[in-house]
Amino acid sequence: MRRRFHLGVLAGGLALVAAVTAPGFATAREAKARREAAPAPVATLDVAAFQTQAAQYVGKLVRVEGCYITSANSGGADCAAFRIADLPGQVDWNGAVPLDGPTMEESSFRKAQQICGDTGKNEQCQAEVSGVVYDPFGDIGVQGQRNFELRNARIHWLAEPAPHKAERRRTGNERSASR
Repeated sequence: MRRRFHLGVLAGGLALVAAVTAPGFATAREAKARREAAPAPVATLDVAAFQTQAAQYVGKLVRVEGCYITSANSGGADCAAFRIADLPGQVDWNGAVPLDGPTMEESSFRKAQQICGDTGKNEQCQAEVSGVVYDPFGDIGVQGQRNFELRNARIHWLAEPAPHKAERRRTGNERSASR
């Protein structure tokens, strides 16, 4: 009888050791898989760099900095950079990155259409954009100069939103103090 008790304790102990060490091995495997599956760093470009380097990023996620969302309509928008000497009422783009509307993140697209429909440099339209570089002409076999665009774009708005009407109202104390 003693022998059976020891064998039972031994079998139970082995089961306990297997149960404790198995999650440790699974955790190590999961951590290794996460390291291997970590996304590649996103290239960050300005508009001018995008125009010259986009070919090397086709199919890859990039971030375009220092632009203003312009010309937003149902087909898309532009991430435009302006020359320093821009004068009010005159469009003097330094370049633009087209953003594909049908694949753009919905909330970004909706806001762009609401506030950035013209071609001007509007402060509330200052943004950075991330998306996948796409070559629409390359897909159909057109040779020569390319017009790269961003698909699956997401706009990261940099300007502070305008205050709501309720926030602009003065309280009773502020009105009497200003008189």
